[in-house]
Amino acid sequence: MSSKEQDYYSFWALGDLAAFKQMMKAFSPSLKYFACSIVGNEAEAEEVVADVFIKIWQQRVDITPPDNLQYYLFKAIKNTALNYLKSNGRRTTHYAAWEVQVSRHGVQSPEDILISKEQLDHIRSAIQSLPPRCRQIFVLVKEEGFTYEQVAALLDLSKATVNVQMTIALKKIWSALGPSIKYSYS
Repeated sequence: MSSKEQDYYSFWALGDLAAFKQMMKAFSPSLKYFACSIVGNEAEAEEVVADVFIKIWQQRVDITPPDNLQYYLFKAIKNTALNYLKSNGRRTTHYAAWEVQVSRHGVQSPEDILISKEQLDHIRSAIQSLPPRCRQIFVLVKEEGFTYEQVAALLDLSKATVNVQMTIALKKIWSALGPSIKYSYS
């Protein structure tokens, strides 16, 4: 567990609202993006994320702090989003709502800084062109840092399925990027 995650845990033991707000600020963009992949639009995704955080705050005394906070939050978002769809008489097939675009605000990684804007646009376009389930798995592994086992458990898939989907994603991305990479480095 990182020291930053340990800071977030102080709201459990101490009821520290400032730590809770920091945790919400840190995780909300990724959680909203994930919720949007399930419910299909940004407004409903925001509602799902808010519901999860409200429930955690209200039940913090009764909930045992999880070993992996990020995984716990993603699992809570998945369950809440699916319950939200069910209560509204809607279903989703393989999380096909992933096409909805959500703005993600975050700190640029060193790779983002080193990669030209045009190359970054090509990479983002290649990721967006992936089939919805494949894209969802790719984002959870590569952007959120989950292991194949965690993604398999989170999405109720086998580890082999996650592995196959990642292979497909990487092949399609590299294929789509081939011309732009060749052009920019020749």
